[in-house]
Amino acid sequence: MNWAKEVALRIIEERPNEEIYTVASGVSPSGFVHIGNFREIATPYLVAKELKKLGKKVRYILSFDEFDRFRKVPGNIDPSFEKYIGMPYTDLPSPFTENESYAQYMENRFLNELKAMDVEVECIYQTKEYQSGRYNKYIKIAMDNREKIFDIIDEFRTQDATDEERKNYYPISIYCSNCKKDSTKILSYGADTGEVTYSCACGHQDTININTATNVKLQWKVDWPMRWMVEKVTFETGGIDHSAANGSKAVSERVAKEIFNYEPPVYIPYNFIGIKGGGAKMSSSVGNILTITDLLRVYDKNIIWWFYARFDNMHAFDIALDNDVIRYYSEFDRWVKLYFNGNIDDKNKSIIELTGVKEDYLKNPNFSYLATFLPIVNFDVNLLKNLLRKEDIDVNTKEFKQRLELAKNWVNDYGSDYQVNLLDTRNDEYYDSLNDLEKEWLNKTVLLLDEEYETTDDLQTALYAVVKDGILADKELKQTQKRYFQILYNMLLGMDQGPKLGLFLMAIDKEKIKALL
Repeated sequence: MNWAKEVALRIIEERPNEEIYTVASGVSPSGFVHIGNFREIATPYLVAKELKKLGKKVRYILSFDEFDRFRKVPGNIDPSFEKYIGMPYTDLPSPFTENESYAQYMENRFLNELKAMDVEVECIYQTKEYQSGRYNKYIKIAMDNREKIFDIIDEFRTQDATDEERKNYYPISIYCSNCKKDSTKILSYGADTGEVTYSCACGHQDTININTATNVKLQWKVDWPMRWMVEKVTFETGGIDHSAANGSKAVSERVAKEIFNYEPPVYIPYNFIGIKGGGAKMSSSVGNILTITDLLRVYDKNIIWWFYARFDNMHAFDIALDNDVIRYYSEFDRWVKLYFNGNIDDKNKSIIELTGVKEDYLKNPNFSYLATFLPIVNFDVNLLKNLLRKEDIDVNTKEFKQRLELAKNWVNDYGSDYQVNLLDTRNDEYYDSLNDLEKEWLNKTVLLLDEEYETTDDLQTALYAVVKDGILADKELKQTQKRYFQILYNMLLGMDQGPKLGLFLMAIDKEKIKALL
């Protein structure tokens, strides 16, 4: 079975009596959500799919951590936003649009990506939850148990804490009512009244009541388990950076049990995702990221799901933008054909089903043909269509139009190394290395180019026949044909291999080909 079903069965085994299985994701709107962050969505989403297939009621939630503090200006945001550091994301203006906050812009952008990926999810907005008063009683519980929480956290620290640190520890952050930043220090707390007095670096001082306050937030390792309890979370995932033995997940599990009396959800970590062929390692802070929007310019959404579905949560992998894009399209197309023909093994069948692919996918043209021949015909789409009609490809479908656009984007943005170009002049040095028989093959090729061919396969068959004279053994014929094609590629492209010759020769001006041969 696929990894997502294995996890789903484990959840049912560990939580057999759940009426509703709540599967949770969490995203910070700190910047554009890149494809590594998307594993935070993909992992629980695919597990939720398998839980539903097993007959369970599932609630899939996505929490936007928009009440978190703005920590650092991402590389693709105006540096002037440094003045907002310390404020919640919902109090920042959008860096790119008017009449919406920083959080709203980032969230809406991501929600549009989820829609494009066919993800339906219940969104929870943390600023709204905190300011509605929903969490106030749990903030009070945390404050009244602050020393106990400190002791739990301290057990996971390598450095010994002092009595002063324990005495002055509070599991909350307060956003100043004057400057809106969390540059605050708690001066006193009255457990009987719930009143907190704080001072801020801006010079402001105030007293609030945590039973009614709207500018108080629990610190991460307390906030996370509190939300598990409030939403009755059954399953969640997190990056391996949170999942170490002494990391935030381990601390939060203790807080959930000992402070909020809640059994932590079934949890699995996920590993990182890289880019192959797209430049340097992804980093939100320097602005070098690849988003789902970027991927959807190159890949069909079903193939993107295939990447996340085929590799289990702890399998680090790279998503290719280099020439391997061609290979992945070819491989996925093959699996889809096997799936709809009923000739696929059970594991890959379940993986293909997780991608959400429909039978209409089979109408898609060969991506390699489009990516190869677009630059050869100088991006003349009508010429390309005329050419591919001779391959018996239906060029009037919406699938053709969509895949053509994907191929065009890939060639323009990433596929320059893949482009095939005719040599400018004849490869005389290579020609002189040929024997008389091989040179005669080229003469025959020039003659057959004067014939008319209805399909590219007709021309391909004529090419295969060039070297048949006197060769009866099948093995010898195949070796000779392979040598002949190698000669053609070297004479035309200066390399040992290339695109399908029947299609390639129809795409190029005949006189240019004759001159090179």
